[in-house]
Amino acid sequence: MKVIIPAVLLTMVSMVAGSLTFSQDSGGSVIQWDPIESTYESLIIRCSKTVCEEEEPDWGVVLATVYPDSSGGFPVSVQIPGAFVVDPEKCIACGVCINRCPTDAITEDTDGKAVINPDLCIACGICANVCPVGAIFSPSSDLYYGLFGVNEEGVEEFIQGSVK
Repeated sequence: MKVIIPAVLLTMVSMVAGSLTFSQDSGGSVIQWDPIESTYESLIIRCSKTVCEEEEPDWGVVLATVYPDSSGGFPVSVQIPGAFVVDPEKCIACGVCINRCPTDAITEDTDGKAVINPDLCIACGICANVCPVGAIFSPSSDLYYGLFGVNEEGVEEFIQGSVK
C-alpha cells in the first residue's frame, strides 16, 4: 500500500504540472508536450535546476523557440541539439569558458555573458568544467522543463511544466 500512494501522488502532480517530458536519442534531447489548442505566436521551451514558477516567465534558460506550421498548428515535440547551455542569471561574464572552448562555440552577449552556439558546440564539457560558478550545463533528465506560449503582445504565458 505504501508503494501505491507515492505513485498516485506523482500522477496527480504530473497532471497539475502538465505532461512535458524529456528523453534522449542519438541526435540530442527531445522535449514532448500535450497538443496546444490555443493560438500563440510561438512556444518557448525553458529549463532550470529549480522548479518552474508559473508566474515567472523569465524562469530558466531558453532552449528552443517553436513556431506554428503553415496550418497554424504547433508540433508536440522538439529536438534540442546535444549542446551545453549557459544560465545567464548565474554567468559572471568572466570569459574563462570562451577562452577554453576548442570550437569557438562560445561568444559573449551585450552584457559580456557567455552564449553557446549549439551548431558549433561538440558537447565536450570543457566549458562546464572550467566555469567557476556552475552556470554551464547540458539539458538532462535531472532538470525541470517549462513550455511557455508567446501571445500577440510578446508576453509569455506558462502552458506546461515537468516534474523531475
